[in-house]
Amino acid sequence: MKKLSTLALALVVGMSLLFAAGAPEATAKDEQITLNVWHIGVDATRRATMEKAIARYQAANPNVKVVDQAIENDPYKTKLKTAMGGGNPPDLFITWGGGWMEEFIKAGKVLDISEQVKSVAKNYLEPGISISMSGDKIYGLPITCGPSSVYYNRQLYDKYGLKVPTTLAEFEHNCDVLKANGIIPIALGNASKWPGAITFIYLSMRYGGAQVFIDAFNRENGKTFEDESFIKAGEKIQEWVRKGYYPEGMNGINYDTGGSRMLFYSSRAAHIIQTNGLLGNCINEAPDFYKNNLGLFKFPVIEGAKGSADEIVGGGNVIHVYAGTKYPDEAFKLLVTLSDLEYGQDMIDGSRMISGVKGIVINDPLIQQQYDVLMSAKVMQNFYDQYMPPALAEVHKDTTQALFGLTMTPAQAAKLVEAKAVEVLGPAKK
Repeated sequence: MKKLSTLALALVVGMSLLFAAGAPEATAKDEQITLNVWHIGVDATRRATMEKAIARYQAANPNVKVVDQAIENDPYKTKLKTAMGGGNPPDLFITWGGGWMEEFIKAGKVLDISEQVKSVAKNYLEPGISISMSGDKIYGLPITCGPSSVYYNRQLYDKYGLKVPTTLAEFEHNCDVLKANGIIPIALGNASKWPGAITFIYLSMRYGGAQVFIDAFNRENGKTFEDESFIKAGEKIQEWVRKGYYPEGMNGINYDTGGSRMLFYSSRAAHIIQTNGLLGNCINEAPDFYKNNLGLFKFPVIEGAKGSADEIVGGGNVIHVYAGTKYPDEAFKLLVTLSDLEYGQDMIDGSRMISGVKGIVINDPLIQQQYDVLMSAKVMQNFYDQYMPPALAEVHKDTTQALFGLTMTPAQAAKLVEAKAVEVLGPAKK
């Protein structure tokens, strides 16, 4: 009996050692981990969409806790830069592609997911994948992707017998009629500088065509940021300011907190030139206005100029994995969940925003209109301040704001941007 007990004890000890040898794999799989996600979806519907996707992920990965932070646009940029510089960024974060993304890629902060994404890349729209790429490598997946538009109040147009314009002259006629009747033609909150820059970009593209900016940025074909298309854009903005097309004190009105949108929703202003995110803001903040008043059209062309209507300004948000995350596999799985078809459908249904994924069902005519514009565009130019390196982008935004404030001439603004471009990008080449 004693021998049997000793043998049994030996077997128990042996089996315990055997199971212990296999324990690390089980422990790694069951280890409780936390992934942090930072984004700018601060409104109720985008928060709900994000939380639903996170819940789906956590249900499939019960060992992972996801902590997300929704941060307003401009504070987000400051916080992310600080975290990247301090070496403590979140596991997943968003950028706008372009210069913002490139800066972090060059610093080695963004995970190259080119290999991992091969199995799912076919699920995304080409414009969405393109803003997620640097060279031939993919560094993220799109969570929003869409064109900027001129949004207008359909009831005001009906009241004053106005037609949707296709040329800038027709648009200015409408603005003159509206102003004569006490309506602010264009709502603008330009405290954060980027809202007014959308108009500047569209005007410069309509005057010179999209290639002028690309050449100026690449320092090719003798093009610079002092090209006449940029100067004419500034001149047109200042003409509109002097004609009273914008609200007083526009450079002090904060778009992010809704100041200019409230002018639009209350019918005190007839137009607002904004990103596709305006649709989501509107349905949350003024659902009756969205249903009864809201319309949109492409930024008008300028007769006799080089730009065309199928050159659009747009962009979106790309979600990335931090290159230094401790959990790259789990983070990549979350990345896919936060940009997949279910997420995209929820974004369309809730926030009226195109996510960049294929297969969504669109039941809203305004979204369908934007989707058609996006898919038929020959060029979608990313916002200059997102495309440019940050140092150059800041000068672009500062000078554009100064144009609206009438504190700088268009030629002065162009000269300052070009000087910074020479410093950051090098001299232009013939």
